[in-house]
Amino acid sequence: MSVATLLLSLAACAAPAHDGEAGPSSRAGREPVPVLVKTGCADLVVLGLRGSDQSLDKNFGSGQEILRSVRAMSTELHRTSRTTVRLEGVPYRAQSAPSAAIYQSYVDDGAHRARDRLAQLADRCPRSKVALVGFSQGAQAVHELVTTIRPSQQIALVAMIADPRRDPDDAITFWTYGKSAPGPGKLGAGPPIPRTLRPVAIGFCATGDEICNWPPGGYSGPLSDTHRHFYETPAHSRSTGHQMAAILRKGGL
Repeated sequence: MSVATLLLSLAACAAPAHDGEAGPSSRAGREPVPVLVKTGCADLVVLGLRGSDQSLDKNFGSGQEILRSVRAMSTELHRTSRTTVRLEGVPYRAQSAPSAAIYQSYVDDGAHRARDRLAQLADRCPRSKVALVGFSQGAQAVHELVTTIRPSQQIALVAMIADPRRDPDDAITFWTYGKSAPGPGKLGAGPPIPRTLRPVAIGFCATGDEICNWPPGGYSGPLSDTHRHFYETPAHSRSTGHQMAAILRKGGL
């Protein structure tokens, strides 16, 4: 074997993998860290659960609200660390439904699929941390998931954006973008977040969003522009990402 061939072989063996689930990316090195990576076992794997009727084929299968917020979160983390972040959408039936029972079955589907993916990550990527981020129907699925599973140290963040089962009296962090949101979610206050996950849990709600801040007199109009567009704007997604990054930093990421 020639010297040139030998050197090429050694370089190929030393090259890091960028796909699959072989382990977290190294934090060593001086190259800029991509905002989002394709590495299966990134330092932080974000499971995004999109809102009703949002496409699974766009925005990493997570919806614009989640994608933009996670990008902002990752950018914020990279100010002080080389944490690699991967975002993947949970492929559940995020759809509007003709009845409350069918809608709940879709929420259950989201919680079930996210639970299965958590189990896979625990097995294949034990050194990776996991963030659960949901919007609207997806936030309700995240809420249901974390109140029905055994808490895991692998879960580094639980973020519920515009949760229909939001409980403003729960003992977790809430962010209302500078204004108050005293009401519960449209479907009533959900069960409390388990004590062990409260330090990493945060709920987001805009004051004019009737889905997570149900008015005292009720609401009979169409889905508000606040719920449909507030969280995806650059300023608000940056605010969401900043708050999520703060929780992750406290956990060492």
